[in-house]
Amino acid sequence: MDKLQDAGIFPYGSEQLSTYQKHLIRYLSREFKRLEARQGAVAISNRGPMWGQTGELMEHHYDEDDRLFSTFLDQRHKAYSMAYYGDTAEEVKASPLSLEEAQTRKFKIISERAGIRGDEKILNIGCGFGSLESYLYSIYPKLEITSVTPSTVQADYIKEKKSECAHPFHGKRFTLINDDFANIQPETLGLESFDLILSIGVLEHVNNLYTLFSRLYQLLKPGGKTFHHLITSRIIIPNFLDSDNTLIGKYFPGGKVWPFATLEAQHDFFQLEQSWFINGMNYYRTLDQWHQRFWENIEQLYPSVLSEEAIKHWNDYFVLCKACFAPEDGAVYGNGHFLYRKN
Repeated sequence: MDKLQDAGIFPYGSEQLSTYQKHLIRYLSREFKRLEARQGAVAISNRGPMWGQTGELMEHHYDEDDRLFSTFLDQRHKAYSMAYYGDTAEEVKASPLSLEEAQTRKFKIISERAGIRGDEKILNIGCGFGSLESYLYSIYPKLEITSVTPSTVQADYIKEKKSECAHPFHGKRFTLINDDFANIQPETLGLESFDLILSIGVLEHVNNLYTLFSRLYQLLKPGGKTFHHLITSRIIIPNFLDSDNTLIGKYFPGGKVWPFATLEAQHDFFQLEQSWFINGMNYYRTLDQWHQRFWENIEQLYPSVLSEEAIKHWNDYFVLCKACFAPEDGAVYGNGHFLYRKN
């Protein structure tokens, strides 16, 4: 749109935006290589409160108008996390999958790696718009799921869908809790009452992994499992461990990127059964699809939903995030899957 370009806000696919993105990728590629050669920092994972800035995070990001998320997320599950296109960068680039198909594939892989049978009692921390639940109930209708989100926008969406007869949520053993997980006492959820605890895209917002895992230990049955999907890095990136020192804080107050090895070392309460590093080009392609859809639907957003300032905020967000995952063809910065069993 001409008015946005006059304000210096350039659309997806424009020469100006593509050049800006290439410059960011080159800069981050140099930074990642420099850090690879200078490893020695330590990621402290057992200090402070469980979460960082949940209220501010909801206000600045996850409680944005639902009309925004509906313009760019997949239409099948409304998943606000990485889609799975392939195991290698080459497979990701050559994949014929749509965003909807790649999100479904992601949930299928998570279900397989978590070992879901279909008769478990499951706790999902940070459920978003219920994307995992919509997949699970379409495959395993007998599951009993309790889901937690601190986002009012997400909770309202789920409540609405639960009332729709044709939706996978309807008539299922599905309990939704609209609260910060750190505020919920273990006794309220039920001590040693869950077979499996899951999270997708949540541990990036956890400040104290030790405190989180001690809480999960209390909630799981003996021999129970917990599975986590999150953004992670093969190296320690010191600035990404403190959102005050990076642009991460502009979009995700209190957010951080845990090193892969830090998650593998969480063995105070659990035995790590298996871990998987997922090539970052999967998230690059996911973000690129979101970015493209955002601009394809820009007339639905501007000016009725988002101001010029907000359009620039989200436009920069997509470009910055893509630039993080692109260096070394996704080999340094990607996603991780971690499966633990209760000691």
